[in-house]
Amino acid sequence: MFFPYTGTNQEKETQLRLRNEQVLMQTPIFDVVEKTYEENIKRIAVKHPGAVAVIATTPRNHLILIRQFRAPVERWLWEIPAGTLEKGEKAEDCAKRELEEETGFTSSRWEYLFPVFLAPGYSSEIIHFFRARDARPVKEALQGDEDEVIYYREVNTTQALDLLCGGEVPDAKTVIGITRWIEENR
Repeated sequence: MFFPYTGTNQEKETQLRLRNEQVLMQTPIFDVVEKTYEENIKRIAVKHPGAVAVIATTPRNHLILIRQFRAPVERWLWEIPAGTLEKGEKAEDCAKRELEEETGFTSSRWEYLFPVFLAPGYSSEIIHFFRARDARPVKEALQGDEDEVIYYREVNTTQALDLLCGGEVPDAKTVIGITRWIEENR
C-alpha cells in the first residue's frame, strides 16, 4: 500500500516489531536471514557487519584508486580503497587498516564523512565514508588478504572525471567517492 507524503502523516511511519529472525545461511562475512515482523510481513535479507570506504588523496591532491578483480561481477574494477569491518573493529580503525593494506599508504589527517546503505532493499550493509588527506607511502605496509591482487593508481580530477564519465567506474561507493572529491575541489 502507498500513501502520498504530506509532511504531516508521519504517524503512518511506525516501526514494525520484529517477531522472529531465522538464520538461513551463515558465511564468514555475512548471514542470510529471514525476518518476520508483526502482521506476518516476511523479508529475506543479508545481515552484514558493515564496511568502510576511503577517499584518500596524496599531498599533491591526487586521488588514490585501486584496481582489483571482483569475482561476483567477473571484472577488474577501479575503486576507492574499502573493506569490511572485522568483529568489534571501529570504523576508523578499519579505514586506516584498509588504506594501508590495499595501497601501502597511510594518513595522519582523517575525517568521518557520512554513512551510506549500499542496498537497503536486501542488505543491512552500511558503508562509512572517510576522508584521508596527505596520504603517503609507508615503509612496511600491513599485509592484506593473501588471495587479493591489487594495483593502485593516483589520478587528478580530470582523470577521475574521465574514468567516471567514460563508464569505467561502475562501483557505487567509488562513484560516490569520486563525486564527493570532485565537488570538494570546485
